[in-house]
Amino acid sequence: MFQRTRDYAKDYERIGSTIQYIGKYYRLNVEQPALNLRKAAYVVSLIIALTLFIAIGFSGSPALGAQGGAGGGATPLYVVLPYVILLLPLGLGLARALLLAVKSRPLEYGEYDKYLVQQKGVLISALGASGLLILCMVTFLLFGGANAAPQWLAILEAVLCGACIFLAYQQYHALFTSVTIDEGKRVRYDI
Repeated sequence: MFQRTRDYAKDYERIGSTIQYIGKYYRLNVEQPALNLRKAAYVVSLIIALTLFIAIGFSGSPALGAQGGAGGGATPLYVVLPYVILLLPLGLGLARALLLAVKSRPLEYGEYDKYLVQQKGVLISALGASGLLILCMVTFLLFGGANAAPQWLAILEAVLCGACIFLAYQQYHALFTSVTIDEGKRVRYDI
């Protein structure tokens, strides 16, 4: 982990008391209106996914609710664990998407790695956790013996949450494929 951080240090040069970036720059090579639309769709879809994630918890689902499992028993761990795990990649993905959306200048190597390269794993993890949550909720519905109506609502919200994460992944992929690399020594951005 610390090695990766040290790798970015070689992209900076000290000239007197100032530090200047001399590494590669990455910019998104898309027309500005299309870029703004993609960034907005990327962020909004993750915000909607996070809102749906919260709605799943408040849906009154017997698998996640205060009344616990079927017959008022303990809440099943196989449903709660994917629900809790989904929060980490979803929150991290939204935070990085927000930071990418406000960037207007070309990305330095460290920023490119954090906001675009590492984001793929985060979004795939969120998709996997969302799919596992849906599978576990359906399993609870079939074998838990609980009231089906609130459980269907939670499953629908989980499916919509997964669809929003997939939409965000599509927007991410479109942004990732539009990256252009500029050598730091040939192109300067003093913005």
